[in-house]
Amino acid sequence: MADSSNNAPVVAVDHAQKSFGDVQVLRDISLAVNPGEVVAIIGPSGGGKSTLLRCMTLLERMDSGDLSYGDLAICRNGSYGDKKTLAEARQRFGLVFQNYNLFPHFSVLRNVMDAPICVQKRARAEVEEQARGLIAKMGLTGNEDKVPCQLSGGQQQRASIARALAMNPQVVFFDEPTSALDPELTAEVLKVIKGLAAENMTMVIVTHEMGFAREVADRIVFMDGGVIVEQGPARELIDNPKEERTRAFLAQRGA
Repeated sequence: MADSSNNAPVVAVDHAQKSFGDVQVLRDISLAVNPGEVVAIIGPSGGGKSTLLRCMTLLERMDSGDLSYGDLAICRNGSYGDKKTLAEARQRFGLVFQNYNLFPHFSVLRNVMDAPICVQKRARAEVEEQARGLIAKMGLTGNEDKVPCQLSGGQQQRASIARALAMNPQVVFFDEPTSALDPELTAEVLKVIKGLAAENMTMVIVTHEMGFAREVADRIVFMDGGVIVEQGPARELIDNPKEERTRAFLAQRGA
């Protein structure tokens, strides 16, 4: 959980630039996320949302710009810290993918317990107690010994959220967590994320669910063409966008 006694951003990216070949995907992006804040990133496909999230979670490296987690500097002007620094950074966030990324041959319980034991070197008994509690919190009691293929998509996504929370992260990133789900299963997962928001979990959510973003996020960031076009309080941005590009996008989405 985020430590709200510390006023420094949980995660901050400054002047991020990222290109793939000749295509510039991020153009001078700056974004800071504060303790307990829920930030939703919206925008059209190809606008840079997922690339920004991947850069913030070290799955991609920025070409230039700065990245920090609290007092931990990860990258300065495109130059990354050593392996120890990057390993410490990975302890500070959780990541929930759109396609679950659970280990297919591990049970739900082992999926949730694996990283805290193997990466954080925590005691098995302590980890198992926490993992069972998280599995119950996700509404998955009775599924501890099942493997992912025995679960619905919504159950798999809730298991992946439990796995992310088991690392006790300061911030959890969600990359379009409901894009692979049908409406009924989408509602299950959104309910879980809404519950986490009520507990002041710091979250960054790339989403195409406009109603959910409006209801759950504190702030919405609208990205298009590799830039942040507009950002502001969630309801204000959805109901009264200032920029024409934002208005056109929201009209297209029926928001």
